[in-house]
Amino acid sequence: MNSQEHSAPNNPPAFLTPAELAARWKITPMTLRRWRHAGKLKTHHIGRGIRFAMAEIERIEREAIA
Repeated sequence: MNSQEHSAPNNPPAFLTPAELAARWKITPMTLRRWRHAGKLKTHHIGRGIRFAMAEIERIEREAIA
């Protein structure tokens, strides 16, 4: 089950899992882990899982384009 199954059809998910973000950015989950440990990415702990906020993801993507 992924986070997209819990969102409304026209609403993007509020958070992505490491696997979902890695697929979106075409990088490995290990790269995300390294960036997270280096403080390059903010994370949220939901239960035992780690999630990345869409607002933070979109901010990083906008900065990369600019």
